[in-house]
Parts: sequence; structure tokens; C-alpha cells
Amino acid sequence: MSDTETKLRANALALPSVIMQGITHIAPAAGLILSIQFITSLAGVTSPLSYAIAFVIILTLGLSLTQLAKHLPSAGGYYTYVSRTVHPRAGFLTAWLYFLYDPTGAAINLAFMGFFIEQTLKAEYGVLFPWWIFFLLATVLITLLIYRGIEISANAMMLLGIAEVVIVVALVVAGLLKPGDGGINFSSYLPGNAPSLSGLYLGVVFSIFSFTGFESVAPLAEESKDPRRNLPRAIIGAILFMGVFYLFCSWAVLVGWGTNDLPALIQSPENPVFLLGRRLWGGLWILVPLALLNSVIAVSIACTNAATRVFYAMGRAEALPRVLAKVHPKYQTPSNAIWLQTLLTLAVGLGLGFWIGPDQEFFFMAVVVTLGMTFVYCAGNLGVFLFYRGDRRVEFSPLMHAIFPLVSTIALIWVAFKSVIPLPAAPLKYAPLLVLGWLLLGAVLLAVMRRAGRESWLLKAGQVAHEQDGAPPHEEKM
Repeated sequence: MSDTETKLRANALALPSVIMQGITHIAPAAGLILSIQFITSLAGVTSPLSYAIAFVIILTLGLSLTQLAKHLPSAGGYYTYVSRTVHPRAGFLTAWLYFLYDPTGAAINLAFMGFFIEQTLKAEYGVLFPWWIFFLLATVLITLLIYRGIEISANAMMLLGIAEVVIVVALVVAGLLKPGDGGINFSSYLPGNAPSLSGLYLGVVFSIFSFTGFESVAPLAEESKDPRRNLPRAIIGAILFMGVFYLFCSWAVLVGWGTNDLPALIQSPENPVFLLGRRLWGGLWILVPLALLNSVIAVSIACTNAATRVFYAMGRAEALPRVLAKVHPKYQTPSNAIWLQTLLTLAVGLGLGFWIGPDQEFFFMAVVVTLGMTFVYCAGNLGVFLFYRGDRRVEFSPLMHAIFPLVSTIALIWVAFKSVIPLPAAPLKYAPLLVLGWLLLGAVLLAVMRRAGRESWLLKAGQVAHEQDGAPPHEEKM
């Protein structure tokens, strides 16, 4: 190891901080406030049912992921898992599709928040504050927090995450105390009330997008205390917490608004959760956008933490330039990976924001991320089965290592298929083409590298996992 490389700060994060990484990456307030209107426009009164179906799918995925996390703790996350259990080429393609996810997460969330702030200030006070100014300021803040140490960014996530959850729960409880037209009812969880099956399927896709982030716990393995024990706990803990949060809060928002008046919610030019806050809290409604701001900053920190650790791990394995493995000697953060991520955030956020608009950027990338992560999750599920039928055969459980991975894989593929057939309206209809094109580009890159005889670096992808797992390194057929 060169003098420009050191290790990440080991044992820096206790279990609560790791759980909060998963929770804030899922983004409770942003996930609800920014998606409830859109999901309701697709699934109608059964939008909470969309969250419920997504929760079951995500829980089975999380259980599968824990089976890899407890034996293969690595900053590479799914990249290392799939490289180690399926094949290095599959691991590379998994990371290739992952690049559509966490590396773009901060960009799309900050751009959308900038759009919200611009629209709100203009409507409320007649003040013009362009979205891109907020975007730039927030990007600088997040970069500084993450650059100066994992503990600093983790503490920031903890405070922001607690604040956003408390505010949202307080609001929806107030809505149950003063329900809208329709009163308190449970029609949201009756499938027959869905406007159409295709709408419910698409609602599930966006609900899955609202849950994505639980897997961001994995890249913090090398900085967590007792990762073999705490990572699985953090993954399931984050999923269970967010499942309860979404199922309760999405239902309570519709009840508070009025289940007999949902067309007004769907067609509202202003965010309906904001309007609900105005009706219930008067001048204190400003706490709702404050919760959203907290959530967006927290999820952007979580996305950046996860992405930079994957870049670091891929640089260490030389699947990406070795320079990305450089760690700051004082702060013990992957400094070059952080600068790369900052450049990606600026390019994606500003590029798409000025091209199709910061609001459309969010919804477009929601479909892109969900479809891309379908491949990533399915590859991880395959890895679980192969790993426990091979190296860990003595621990093989039909339920945990075969049935759960198979059921969640089928559910993901079915929902993804139904969400794009027939294609939704533009620009969403271009999202599947982008994912397919990106996957083909990765496959072409692999083919070119193999033809040129420069594919040996792929073998290094699983070496760290082998060492930490205690399994003897073995040769892969290229």
C-alpha cells in the first residue's frame, strides 16, 4: 500500500448510527412528502397498499442481504457480494448499474429540493431564489461534512433524521384527530379500491423507490463496530422502521386530507402535505418544509457516504482507477472518491435539472433507479443462493437462502415489467431505455476489455471479502 493510502476509520460507527444511515438514506420525510401525491395519482386511495406491497418485497430483499453482510463485510457492498458469490463480471455489471443509483442520489434530491424552495418562496413571498443556488450551496455543505470525517456526517444524519420523523408523525397524528371528508376508514388497504391494476403496479414501483436505501448500510462495513453482527441488524431495523412509518403515515395523510376528496389532492398545484400542514397547524406549517429540507440533506449525506465507499472499494480492487483508494491521512475519509462524487453530483443535478427541469429530473430518475436496482437486487439474491449452496453449505436454509430470494426476485421482475408495459407518458417512458442502454454499454465495455486481454483486474473484486470471510482465495474462470 502506498503512502497515499490508509484504511478507513475502523469501529467509528455504533449500531444506532448504522441504522440511521439506512433510515436517512430511505428518507422518511422526503419519501412521503414528495411521493404521496404522485403515487396516489397512480394507485388512488390504495396508495398506502402500494407502500405495503413494496414493504413486503423490500423486507425479503433485506433478509437476503443480511445473509451476505454477516459473512462478507466490505465497503464494496453489492459490488463485492456479487463479485464474490456469482462472478466478477456480474459484480462489475452490478456496480455499473449501481452508478445510476447512489452516485445520482444527492443530485436528484437536492435539485428537487431547490425546485421546492424556489416555488414556495415565489408563491408565498414573491421572492425569486433559483433552484440551482440552493443546489450549489447544499452540495458544498455536504461535501465538507463528509470530507471531514465519518463521525461528523453520521452525527448530522442522526440529528436530521430524528427531527424529520418527529415532525411528520406529529402532523399525521394531528390529521387523524381532525380527519377530512370520509373520516377515519381503512379503504386504502382494500385492493378492489385501486383505480386499475397497472396503476397499482406503477404505484408499487415508486413505493419501492421510496424504500431503497436500506442497502446503503453495507458500504459502511469497514467503519462500523462489529459489522458481521451490526450490519444485518441495521438493515432489518431500518426496513422495519420505515415499513411502519410509511404504512401509518401514508394512510394517515389520506385520512387527514379526506379519502372522499382525493381528486383535489391529486390535482393540487401545491404539495398536499404542505396544505395539510397549513390546515392543521396554521403558521407552524413551515415545520413541514423544514422536515423536508432536513430529509433531503440527510439522504444526500447518506447517498454520498455510500457511493464514495463503493468508489473507494473499487479503486482498491483496481476495478476503477487506483487513485480512488486514497484516504485522507487525518480524517480517514476516501478523499479522491469524495471529490469524484461531488463532480458527479454537480454534473447530474445541474445537467438534468436545466435540461428537463429539476422536478421532472426527480420522477424520471425514480424510474431509472428502481429499474436499475431491480437488476442489482436480483443479482444479490442469486448470490445468496449460490453462496449458501457452495461455501456455506452447512448453513443453508431453504427459507432464507432459496425461498425468500426467489420470491422477491419474481416480485421485482413482475412489478418492473408491469410498470413499463404499457410505457408511461414521456419523459418517464424513456427511463427503461436509459437503463437498458446503460447495461448494454457496461456489457460492451466488459467485452472490449476481455478481447484486449485486460480483464484480470476483475479477479481482485472479491479478494477483500475472501480475506475477511476467512475463505481461501480461489481461481475464477474468465
